[in-house]
Amino acid sequence: MSLAPSHRKRRLYQRRSLWAAVGLAVLGGSVAVVSTASAGTVDTNAWYTLVNRATGESLDALDYATYDGSPLGQWSRTGGTNQQWKFVDSGEGNYRLQNRNSGKVLDDYGWSDAEGAALVQWRDLNGANQQFHLEKSSDGYVRLINRFNGKAVEVPGGSKTDGSHLAQYHDWNGPQQQWQLVPVGGNTGGSGSTATPTTPTTPTTPTKPTGSAPASQAPSTRPTSVPPASPAPGSGSSAKTLMGSTTMLIGGAMDDSSAHAAPFDVRYNYVHSQPAPSSDAYTAARCQDGWSGWWGCWTGSTTAPGTFVTYKDANAAHETYQGKSRPQKQLWTWYSLRDLGDAAGQGDGPGEVQAINRADLLTRYLNDYRFLLQKIGTSHDMIDLEPDFWGYVRSLGNPHQVAAQVKAANPTDCGSQENSASGLAQCLISMGHKYAPNTGIGLHLSCFDWQQNTPQCAKDYADLGASSADFLVTDVTDRDAGWYALPAHGSKNTYWNDQKGFAALAFYKTMAEAVGKPVVLWQVPLGNMAQNNTPNHYKDDKVDWFFSHLDQAANAHVGGILFGAGWTEQTTPETDGGNLINKTIAYRNAGGTPLK
Repeated sequence: MSLAPSHRKRRLYQRRSLWAAVGLAVLGGSVAVVSTASAGTVDTNAWYTLVNRATGESLDALDYATYDGSPLGQWSRTGGTNQQWKFVDSGEGNYRLQNRNSGKVLDDYGWSDAEGAALVQWRDLNGANQQFHLEKSSDGYVRLINRFNGKAVEVPGGSKTDGSHLAQYHDWNGPQQQWQLVPVGGNTGGSGSTATPTTPTTPTTPTKPTGSAPASQAPSTRPTSVPPASPAPGSGSSAKTLMGSTTMLIGGAMDDSSAHAAPFDVRYNYVHSQPAPSSDAYTAARCQDGWSGWWGCWTGSTTAPGTFVTYKDANAAHETYQGKSRPQKQLWTWYSLRDLGDAAGQGDGPGEVQAINRADLLTRYLNDYRFLLQKIGTSHDMIDLEPDFWGYVRSLGNPHQVAAQVKAANPTDCGSQENSASGLAQCLISMGHKYAPNTGIGLHLSCFDWQQNTPQCAKDYADLGASSADFLVTDVTDRDAGWYALPAHGSKNTYWNDQKGFAALAFYKTMAEAVGKPVVLWQVPLGNMAQNNTPNHYKDDKVDWFFSHLDQAANAHVGGILFGAGWTEQTTPETDGGNLINKTIAYRNAGGTPLK
């Protein structure tokens, strides 16, 4: 049977109102030519727009984002506050560049000294990786040179495309490294009074970086030892079993051949699409050709709606190892609010939070979720609820204050829940327990700011009602470190060492104890250091690190580790040289790691 692909890549959603012209400032409806500051006359009281010499575009905090790690790029000159920057004096001729909209500063992400490494915005920590001095180029242009690594801020390749991300490269004085400092409103004096141009309406919904935010990303401050965040008073994890197992579950996304080759406990697949095109689909005997884009009909028009789920469940329940029955759990990553955002006409992030406040769309979504649960029935499955979405909710403030039309959308199952994102989380959990009583329901843990704000994350997940779920699910990083290390992919360093690994475990432990539930790690990269960094054979160290630190993971209340690729070209259980299979066999032969 041919089944639909089981994974996809999350893409950064970008939306922009284009107005005004490069080189002009809008002042109370009139147009004025503005002057340029030189490298020697930066006014620390003024706001500047930085215009790139090669592209004519402005340094821009993309999509008015305000979260740590959000990407910086270039965009046509709009005069918006997300294109306005202040030079904050750091001493010795160095400055932090502070964005007017977010209050965050230009940051060399993860203290990288790699060519092509990403530049983002981060809270102002006054680290050397956030400090820049100005080098003069011709005609009043300057280069921004990072104090930590000596590299210059550049628009890679001199791309003229709106939204092109910034990166750092060695200082070669190229035109794409040269910036014109244009004072906002033409103010070049030191009084600090600036004329603020008319700005477009600032979006009130968040965006996030491409892909699920990895727990392994380096913090913006140079790391030292990272102590665990303090758990809430009186909290504690009481779960020493997960889905009937007293030892840590091992599994992932894999082909049938790999699933047979080792005593895996869990396999996972994604379920994502817009809701069924017609309510008739839920009772139809066969799928129609026009329904093929809906997950319920991914298996084609010769099968009944929902066969994708019932087929996978049957396979897992009848799995064998070495000729003996050894059933596996099936974990479903329910990932469809992104698609509901498309139905709202917005997409990732903004569309999702708009869609849940539309009773018509949320009704269709919850009907679709109920159908999934009914297809699962009495199977002993697991569900991972909505990666990324809860992170968007958190960025808007208290989850109780993010509106959702829960009561109107599903009065039968969720009429007693509040009309908020918290109410929606509780609705999804309670529906899971009602319609799929043997299935464990996991709330996805999306704390993009965990390295700086774990206590707030714990509070937010308490507000979401995570203690009503059966476990939390979180992702480490979505692609192999060798893939990320390539210049074409940002030259990022996502390899682990003990420091990074133990910092992540401390976070998992805090969250598990805060809500009293174990954590399942999901979509852990499969690369290993024997690979050659070609497609499907990229290097990474997460598999080897986790299998050599299982006791520490158990101490952090990690109940399961599920390995899989978050995008094409990544290493898989079929291309990793047998590393995951061999380690899983050895793990089970040794008796497994007890949960704590």
